[in-house]
Amino acid sequence: MRNEMKQNGCITLEQLLKFHTIKSISTDKVLLAQAAALKDELTYDEEKEELRRVVPFDWETMGDGSHLSLCCKNVPLTTTTTEEEGDGEKKYAVTRDELKALFEPYGKVGIVKLRFGRRDGQAYPLGMAIIEFENAEGMEKASAELLSNEDGEAPPNKELEIKGNKLTFEKVKPMKCFQNKNSKRSRGDDGNDKEGGDDDDEIKFEPVKVEMIKGCVISLTGLSDETCDRESIREAVSDILKVSKDIKTSGLYVDYTRGETSGNLRLTESKPEEMKDLVDKLNDGSILIANSKVGSAKVLEGEEEVAYWKGFEEFLNNRKRMALEEKKQKKKQKRFSHGRRR
Repeated sequence: MRNEMKQNGCITLEQLLKFHTIKSISTDKVLLAQAAALKDELTYDEEKEELRRVVPFDWETMGDGSHLSLCCKNVPLTTTTTEEEGDGEKKYAVTRDELKALFEPYGKVGIVKLRFGRRDGQAYPLGMAIIEFENAEGMEKASAELLSNEDGEAPPNKELEIKGNKLTFEKVKPMKCFQNKNSKRSRGDDGNDKEGGDDDDEIKFEPVKVEMIKGCVISLTGLSDETCDRESIREAVSDILKVSKDIKTSGLYVDYTRGETSGNLRLTESKPEEMKDLVDKLNDGSILIANSKVGSAKVLEGEEEVAYWKGFEEFLNNRKRMALEEKKQKKKQKRFSHGRRR
């Protein structure tokens, strides 16, 4: 699924339906959209048919599972002798399910990974397995019985054996990208990587300050939640306001989200006569938006105008925070990928 996602973390319903797990539940886009809308963790864009997590699921959030994992050594191997399998090849003599059952008394096991190395382009078993528990309680119980104390003087309280092999255990070390979270790597004069500084290469957030321009905002209510969109609003009002219909040069911004019943028109400079003319014609129905009469239109003044500009400033800052957060997530993802390659 990670390969299907866009850089902003969005995935379309069409892409979701490529996954067999989703298709086994439903292939109805409408049903998927309704289900997404019910989840507080997700936000759904009806126009683009895209959904994403409200809080991005980044690599740091995911972690590498090391704090819940034991490395299990001396896992039994066997040597193949049949003509079909070859002669003298090593393979594991136990299955993941057999190992999982061995550790279930300590707590629910989430993942069992049999470890392999590579030699001359061929994989071979290392006689090791990673046992990852679903929660810290299971990990703590297993560690208390199966690990030696830190100085190695006291033996473990219990030994586990499978198919004649006594297993030994140690904690799994986190991957390098998850170690020393508060440090960053920098390149020294000798060309070698050094540790130091903030891990995030912290980019300070500088809030956006918006200067209120009085008499530049028209409030619209009673818009059609089925047919109205930004394009139809711009098409209906541009001529009366005497502005270009080209978004980049018009000086008119349409603050509207499809499916809503209210929105705002914001000009870069006040046009009192044109704005009054537009408001009158919208209210008497001589100008329609998306073939529908609006509920009401008015030029914002006083407290309503101040509240609008405060809300607009907050919107810009939230968008800037999200862009900054996405930038940080990309950097963390690069570190994660680098850590896996090292």
